[in-house]
Amino acid sequence: MNYAEVGLIKKVLVFVESSLSRVVGLVRFSLRRIQERLAPKSENRNQGNIGTQNYEILVQKIEDSLTNLSVQVDKLRTRYQNMLSRSKEYFERCIEALVARDNERAKMYAVEIAEIKRLADIVMRCCLVLEQIKVRLETILELGEVMGLIVPLTSIIEAVEKEVSLVVPEASNSLRELVETIEDFTSSSSTYVDTVPTGDIQINKDAEDILEEARRIAAEQVRKSFPEVPVLTEEERMVYSYIMKCGDELDIAKCASELGLNISQVKVVISSLQEKGLIEVQSAEMT
Repeated sequence: MNYAEVGLIKKVLVFVESSLSRVVGLVRFSLRRIQERLAPKSENRNQGNIGTQNYEILVQKIEDSLTNLSVQVDKLRTRYQNMLSRSKEYFERCIEALVARDNERAKMYAVEIAEIKRLADIVMRCCLVLEQIKVRLETILELGEVMGLIVPLTSIIEAVEKEVSLVVPEASNSLRELVETIEDFTSSSSTYVDTVPTGDIQINKDAEDILEEARRIAAEQVRKSFPEVPVLTEEERMVYSYIMKCGDELDIAKCASELGLNISQVKVVISSLQEKGLIEVQSAEMT
């Protein structure tokens, strides 16, 4: 694992930690308000005026949604890896075309790579968003405070559902069904729901924070994972083609002699090719 990957993992962990902090804050606020308003009226804070059967239906729906979201997140990560593999394959073909001076074919592969990167960004973004919804649903079940938190969560789900639907219709459908179940559930429990503060401003901010952070992390991960299609100079074409023919070992002096370049030029070109991600220099003495 390189430093870039470690840094990215740290940022993902910070993202999850900050999201959990927001959830905990909302939990404490909701619990306090519900206790203040409902404690004198009912000994059962979770169910209040809600029928036991409907309550159990909602809990089961949340559990079903969690199962479905876990499956969809796994599918998204698999899809992302497939896109990464296909992009690397097209990248190699693009370089081959550039070396062969087949600019039209190189352009075709470059366009394909750009489209794959665009879709990969959306896939990763949706994956991060779904994982945050999962965290919130799991928190609700663990705390047993379904109504105190599920109503505010509905607004967050609705805010991210449209974006998710573009890539994962199955997950979008699951979220939509969950929202519909919540709405049916709360419509028969208006007295209880009226006592639960939803805090529209905070909810909208939480939803936007989730989306914005997911966009930023996804964009960074795609940028680090998917190489940019390089523009090769004539010297880079020559040296790269020579390296591909030589295999694992390269005699820099011999390369310079056969290509009509000096050793310093070859060293500069090798460094440039390495920076562009075209070659890996594991161990070599640049002499």
